[in-house]
Amino acid sequence: MVGLGALLMVMSLGTVVYARTLLNAVEDSIENRDLLGDGEMDDGDIEGPLNLLVLGNDHRENNKDGDKVGRTDTILIMHINKNLDSAALLSFPRDLLVDVPNCGPNYNWQSCQTKLNDAYPSTAEPSGRIEDGVQNLAASLTNLTGLPRFNGAAMVKFDGFADLVDVFGSVELCLPFDMEVVHSKNEDLPLGPNGRRLYPKGCNEYSKNDALGIVRERYAYGPETPGWTEEWGISDFGRQRMQQHFIKQLLKRAQQEGYMSDPTKVGPLIEEIGKNIMLDIGGRTVTNYAVALRNVDIGSMLTLKVPSEPADINGTSYVVTQPGEQEAAAAELYEALQNDTIDQWAAKYPQWVNAGD
Repeated sequence: MVGLGALLMVMSLGTVVYARTLLNAVEDSIENRDLLGDGEMDDGDIEGPLNLLVLGNDHRENNKDGDKVGRTDTILIMHINKNLDSAALLSFPRDLLVDVPNCGPNYNWQSCQTKLNDAYPSTAEPSGRIEDGVQNLAASLTNLTGLPRFNGAAMVKFDGFADLVDVFGSVELCLPFDMEVVHSKNEDLPLGPNGRRLYPKGCNEYSKNDALGIVRERYAYGPETPGWTEEWGISDFGRQRMQQHFIKQLLKRAQQEGYMSDPTKVGPLIEEIGKNIMLDIGGRTVTNYAVALRNVDIGSMLTLKVPSEPADINGTSYVVTQPGEQEAAAAELYEALQNDTIDQWAAKYPQWVNAGD
């Protein structure tokens, strides 16, 4: 979204003064940090394929857990192909059982097997450095996928994407069934069987607060919910799919509302995004990235999930890639990320593609 605004500015520059003002606004709005810790600075051409780590952080003022760094319940890799004209979003379950290289002081700073979501706070909390957590999580994904490195990383505040809804006024979300939402305070909606606000099945326009509640929801996804089907997945699998749907719907709304063609609308968009994001793109400018990725077709973006399923291990709930078909499909997925063959993988394993979102 930041790149979209930067690209629009590049395409719509009328005067040198105007150009400098707008481009400075883009660059100044983003907090650039060495999240991946490689210190890489590269001002050469941006070449594909690219694998970018995208993390959604739930840190908020007065966080109920009192922590200072939050949690990374949203973990994605955005893969962009060699030609820089197509993209895929791969969501990782927060409870995926993985090898974490540094499990923090409780493990004497040694490695362990735990939930992927534990990799970030186990090092970020003791040190107070977000970078330590991102690097530990990135290393965990390297262990899992075999990707030697990420080409960039972004940390988005949990509420960041939802704040964009205020810029657009609303966003259309399509619910697959009547959904009770834990984090909803919308008193205009009826209560469901479990005493939570009930959102209707189908496509409707939602404000920021309603959209955020829907995107955060995971308890509604399961066989106890009328109308739920396995296609949507249980718990966090369903939430992953809704998050992917939300991102694509925001991009579509930006296009519908003229943010891709009207430079006067870009300022509020960039300002709203910028205050909610930390970015590591190896020293390159947002503008350069925007130009490089100008041909990516958002409408055809693939939304993928990791072959895996929930499992109870000694009384603890995890997500595990099971031996056999799942393990084979996951191995081929990780190879596809490295070899830029995501399209072929998706065609071979449609059951792990969130089609139509």
